[in-house]
Amino acid sequence: MSDAPNVRPDGQHGRPDRPGLDRDRAAAIRGLLTVTVEREPERARSARHSRVVLLSVAGVAAVALAVGGVALAGGGPLPSGNGEAAPTSLPSDRPGDDPGTSPGVVEPAGTPSATPVPPPAPTPVVDDPTAPSTWIVSTDRIGPLVLGGPLEEQAARLTTFDRHPDDGYGCPASFFSDGRGLTLTLSRASSPDATEIATVSADLTSDDPAALASATPRTASGIGLGDDEARLLAAYPDAELTLDHDANYGTQYAVAGDDGQYLVFVVGTSGRITDMSVGTTRIAPPEYCG
Repeated sequence: MSDAPNVRPDGQHGRPDRPGLDRDRAAAIRGLLTVTVEREPERARSARHSRVVLLSVAGVAAVALAVGGVALAGGGPLPSGNGEAAPTSLPSDRPGDDPGTSPGVVEPAGTPSATPVPPPAPTPVVDDPTAPSTWIVSTDRIGPLVLGGPLEEQAARLTTFDRHPDDGYGCPASFFSDGRGLTLTLSRASSPDATEIATVSADLTSDDPAALASATPRTASGIGLGDDEARLLAAYPDAELTLDHDANYGTQYAVAGDDGQYLVFVVGTSGRITDMSVGTTRIAPPEYCG
C-alpha cells in the first residue's frame, strides 16, 4: 500500500471525492435554515402561551369540580358561570304549577272558576178557560175547575161553554157543554158555593173523533177522553179497578192523590175513556141530582 497522499488529477491535494450539491440546492437549504432560525423565538413564545392557557383551564376545572362536590355534599346551590350562587327555585302559586292541574296546561292567574248556572225555572202551566185542550187534569182539578174553589166564579170563566138551565128542584150540580162534544159537570158540596166534584165527559158517538182528540183536556201523562183502556193502564199501571164492566156505569179506575182525593177514569163499552171525574170518592157519581 502506498503512503502517498491522494493527489487529484489536476495536481491539487484535497478531501476524498463525495457527491456534491449544486449551487441552487445549496442556496435553498441555506435559506430554509435561516428562516427556521429566525422563526424559532416566535414558535417558542406561542408554545409557552399554549401551555399557560392549558394550565389555566385545568386549574379552573379543578376548582369547579371541588366547589361542585362541596355544594352537592352540603345541599347548597351550585355556583353560576360568574362565580355567584345560582338562584334557588321558589315555589310558584300559579295554577299551571299546581300538580293537580293538567300537565302542560297553564291557566291564567286570577281566572275565576266557572259558576254553575241553575236551570231555568219551569214555566208554570196556565189553563186557558176558553181552550179545554190546555187544561191539565189531576186528582184535585180539571184545568181551571179546582176542588173546593168557588163554583160560580169558576163557572163564569167558561165563556166557550153553554150553561144548561138549572132544573128548578134544587139540584146541586150545574151542567155545561160546547159544540165539540164536551160536557162539564160541577157539583156543590155542603157549602152552597164550593166545588165538590168536577167531571168532564165526551160523546164518543161523535162523527168527528179527531176534533174530540184535539179538544180534550189531558193528564200530565197525556191521557184524555177517547183514549183506549190499554193506553190508560200503560200510563197508570197502579190505577185501582173500582168498578168492573158494570152494565150502566162501565169500568172505572181510580188514581189516588193527596188528602183523600181521586181521579176516576170511566171506560165505556167501546173500551175507550168516556169520563174523567175528580172528587173525594173512588167511583164517579152515578147521579148528580137524585
